[in-house]
Amino acid sequence: MKKKEIFGIILRCALALTLFLVAILNYDRLSTLDVARLVSFTDSIPLICGVVLAVYVVKALVFVVPASLIYVAVGAILNEHLALAVGVNLLGIFLEVSVTWLLGKFLGKDAVYKLLSKKEAGRKILERNLGDKAGVLFAIRAIPAFPIDWLSLFYGASGCRYPKYALVSVAGISWRVILFTILGDAAFSWIPMDKLIFIAICCIPVGVAYYLIKKFVLEPKKKRSAAGSTDVPAEGTGEEKIADSTEK
Repeated sequence: MKKKEIFGIILRCALALTLFLVAILNYDRLSTLDVARLVSFTDSIPLICGVVLAVYVVKALVFVVPASLIYVAVGAILNEHLALAVGVNLLGIFLEVSVTWLLGKFLGKDAVYKLLSKKEAGRKILERNLGDKAGVLFAIRAIPAFPIDWLSLFYGASGCRYPKYALVSVAGISWRVILFTILGDAAFSWIPMDKLIFIAICCIPVGVAYYLIKKFVLEPKKKRSAAGSTDVPAEGTGEEKIADSTEK
């Protein structure tokens, strides 16, 4: 093994261990993070937005900060500028899914899959053939069946193309970001999370079955039909027509 490869492995292990220790040692503080308190030192809206975006980056790396906690807090802090609050939260989600995707890509497939296998939520991701289809990604983002960051880590490690991944992820998550930002805590009474998760889990096998049928049944059938149509003899080549004219 080359020195460069050894150094890369050591660096990945060091980063993963550091993030793990930060999350464990600060779990209580991070899982109940008070965003309003973090920005209480200033009335500057640009500075508030900067702190919020930094929180999203931290969330992307340590995985333990509840997403809804940030949405609601930003809506309350910027309650006189709800459009700005929604925009900041959507930009924060874009940063979050991007940073965790990059983390998964950096750590590599083997390391990420090993990490996911240790968590129940991670095992659920690995057990399902999610692929990189935009429709599947949008569905599992839109219905909160899996944690945002674990899923981002998986897609980063699996080699999913970033532009499609980032845009579809933000589009799928955006509805609940907007809802929580505007309604605040009241949104919890509007969203039957247990039922949505049950529906999502039921829809995933259906989506996988459709993908398999399309790939191994419908597409081969279409190819055979196309091949059959090309095998039909033409009305006559140029040489045949010349021969016919000479006979006449």
